[in-house]
Order: sequence, then structure tokens, then C-alpha cells
Amino acid sequence: MLAVDQDLAALLEAEPELGRKLRQLTSVPGIGLTTAIVVVAETSGFVLVDNERQLASYAGLDVVQRQSGLFAGATRISRRGNVRLRTALYLPAISSLRYNPQQMAFYTRLRARHPNGKPGVIAVMRKLLLLCYSLWKNDRMYDPQYHPAVNELAAALESVHPETNEKAPV
Repeated sequence: MLAVDQDLAALLEAEPELGRKLRQLTSVPGIGLTTAIVVVAETSGFVLVDNERQLASYAGLDVVQRQSGLFAGATRISRRGNVRLRTALYLPAISSLRYNPQQMAFYTRLRARHPNGKPGVIAVMRKLLLLCYSLWKNDRMYDPQYHPAVNELAAALESVHPETNEKAPV
């Protein structure tokens, strides 16, 4: 185990840009260095991913409904994707349920609807994967106070002129 850690340290010294990007991913509570490396390696650094739905489908964390004719069964994850990626995200999802307040609140809302806890854990796995993708693509550190809907509303309000309620020229 010590040899693996030494090899990882040598790799990160040789590739400072990769080390910086991995530090961004490990800033998420629950994501460690090993998980970040597995996610980046299994997705090839998100190079071939165009959007979040495609990434969730690649990981096998997309929701599908089993149906045939008039029969429509319950929804489940497809499990058609990368099993190593799903396996790597399971324990970080459990860990983030202990240490990440946003994930705890999300899981609590899901648990109120589903008495079984496993769909909630799978949803947290998907959320962590999409968060890693977002941080990697936007080249940002994790900010627990960041709320995209609030930031979009603030940007929209700034573009409206306060006296006339007309849009400011762009």
C-alpha cells in the first residue's frame, strides 16, 4: 500500500495540472484521492462526455422503467454502464451521507418517499459523479454555499435596469 501511495505522489509531482484538478475533486466531502483517480481514469478525464445525462448513462446510474406491452414495472437504474465506476462511488456516497450536510438533506428527502435506503444511496452516488464532472469541467473547487438557481436569479436581476424595469443594453 505504501508503494502505491509513493507512485501516486510521484505521478502528481510529474503532472501538476492533474494534481490541481484532483485536489478540486477531493475538496468534496466524501471524495478521496483514490476515488477521484478512479473517476478520472474510468471516464478518461471526461473527454468523451458531452453532458450529465450521458455521464450518468455511461456509469449505469440512469433511471429506466421496465416495460412490455401494457405492463409497466418500477423504475430502476439501468446497470448497463461501467461497474468499476459505480463500485468506486458507493463508499464515498455512504461517507458523504455522514459528512456532507447537503447530501444528508437530499438523502433525507428521498428517504421520506422510499422506506428502503438503497435508492437514496444510488441517487447520492449519481449526484457525486455529476458534481465531480461539474467541478472538472468548470475548473472550480467545491463550494458548499453555491446554489446555481440563486446565482442565475441574481444574474437575471442585474441585467434588468432598476428604474425602468427594462433590460440593460448588452
